[in-house]
Amino acid sequence: MVLCGWDGPNQSSNNILVSIGYTKLKLINTITGQITVPGMIDHRVIIGATSPGKVFPITGRHILVVLDQEGNQLKEYEHDKHNKRLFTYSRCITSTINGNIYVVDMLNKDGRGRVVVLEPGGDILGIYPGHQDVNTETEPFRPVGILTTPSDNIIVTDFEAHLLHILINQGQVITYYNLSDMEILGPYSLDLSTTGTIFIGCASEKGSTDTTKAKLYELEYSGI
Repeated sequence: MVLCGWDGPNQSSNNILVSIGYTKLKLINTITGQITVPGMIDHRVIIGATSPGKVFPITGRHILVVLDQEGNQLKEYEHDKHNKRLFTYSRCITSTINGNIYVVDMLNKDGRGRVVVLEPGGDILGIYPGHQDVNTETEPFRPVGILTTPSDNIIVTDFEAHLLHILINQGQVITYYNLSDMEILGPYSLDLSTTGTIFIGCASEKGSTDTTKAKLYELEYSGI
């Protein structure tokens, strides 16, 4: 499991939480550069979990678990009211002020995916499959990172298309931004600072000769 972000008191310290593996997290102090291992956060935690084994083909359980600060399970999401899976593989998760949960749901091993919007009771409010102007059969939607903005909108990275998709908290798309116009390629992970900037972590595409040098960009934003 990879955690793409968090919500807790340390967020106000303007630090960066980085996932360096499937279970290891490190906290980077943006002022001193010091790297530490963070403790338990002070709010609820939403975790995507799967049964042991290969992700694809789909077998076993694929769930979201909501925990409190003590690690106690508050709620579990797995099936809808018709006993169908809510998602295939939860790659990244965020939530909004109104309690909606957004899941980046990976559908196959090639990274094709969608964003599933759940209301607090577990019903699906909507599914975002990508933008019809830019996501096609030859250029499918491959979402990876996701976060909630201060205005309660949602930002999603579209890795191979080099895009940011902006959604409202009910799941409808507002617009998208082509990052390749700024020479930002392979957007992967996201985070916001308290000073009005957005961090975009990028990764190299498969087959690239520059596979060991990930890049981190800091951009100013407004209106989202």
